[in-house]
Formats: sequence, C-alpha cells, structure tokens
Amino acid sequence: MKKTQTWIITCIYLQLLLFNPLVKTKEICGNPVTDNVKDITKLVANLPNDYMITLNYVAGMDVLPSHCWLRDMVIQLSLSLTTLLDKFSNISEGLSNYSIIDKLGKIVDDLVLCMEENAPKNIKESPKRPETRSFTPEEFFSIFNRSIDAFKDFMVASDTSDCVLSSTLGPEKDSRVSVTKPFMLPPVAASSLRNDSSSSNRKAAVSL
Repeated sequence: MKKTQTWIITCIYLQLLLFNPLVKTKEICGNPVTDNVKDITKLVANLPNDYMITLNYVAGMDVLPSHCWLRDMVIQLSLSLTTLLDKFSNISEGLSNYSIIDKLGKIVDDLVLCMEENAPKNIKESPKRPETRSFTPEEFFSIFNRSIDAFKDFMVASDTSDCVLSSTLGPEKDSRVSVTKPFMLPPVAASSLRNDSSSSNRKAAVSL
C-alpha cells in the first residue's frame, strides 16, 4: 500500500514538471530575473533628476510584438548599464548605487544569453538599426522594466510573427517613454558620479 502511494505521488510530480509552463521557463534559462529588480526604485531616487542615460533605443518597440525587439533591447540595456556603472566612484557614498547597477547588469547579461539561445527562427525582420537617445533615470528604467516583463511573457508563450515596420507608420515618437508607475525623484547631489567613460569587462563580453 505504501509503495502504491509513493508511486502515485511520483506520477503527479512528474506531470507537474511536464505541464507547468513556469517550470519549463526555469529549465530553459534558469531564473535570471532575481529580486534585485526591486532595488530599481531606490536607485532612481538616488540619481539626479536631470541625469541623462544614453541608450540605443530599438526601433519598433512601441508598435511591434515584444519578440521583435527584446533580444536587441536587452543587449543595448546591458551596454548602457555598463557605461553607467563605470561612472560611479567606488567610494562609500556611491557603493549602494554601484552595487544595484552591477546586479541589474548581471540580470540583463543573463537575459542576453538566454535570448541568444532561444531566439525565434526564420522571422522576417526590419533592417532599421537602434537609435541613440538620452533618457532620464525614470524613463530608462521604465524601458528596463518593460523589457523584463516582455522576457517573462516570451519565455512562457513565444511569438513567431514577422517583425517588419509598416511603411505607413510615421517615425517613432522622440518623446519620453511613457511611464505607468512614476517614481518620486528627490533632488540628490551628483557627487557619486564621475566623468569616466572607460568601458568594463561586461561591455566587451556583449556582442552586437
């Protein structure tokens, strides 16, 4: 009787592993999105309101399905976070921000690897290249959060539709990216930032 119960429990467990989409996601990429994303609000509040972060914004992000821009976007986010990390002094007042940015960069790097391994095949893409823009911390991390959400959706149910921008669509807005959950940004001194444009090892590790 005991052996029968053990066998039934084992069968139920195996069925959960086979048919649970969340388990499948973990099998594909592990768990790249950690709780460190919760520190974004703190980081944004610590950065000066008028500090601008450069990002190569992927064309079509506002009008195309997420699988069309997600891979390129996480690559560009990784590069931008690397540059941002390089601008912080490794001193006591900047350590908190440095640590948060470093952890967020590692999350994005893992997303890059996962997207490289699981990118949709045989999809017609638009030849348009990413466009260099500058964003406030609030806007930049809104794009970051949107990419994280898109990644979660992609891993559960990937799309395979084509990724071609319609010629009838006008150019994407050069306006700020809409933010659904605005952050409160108190005035903070930028003493923890330094003018240093040197690249780190992460930038060399991410290929366009």
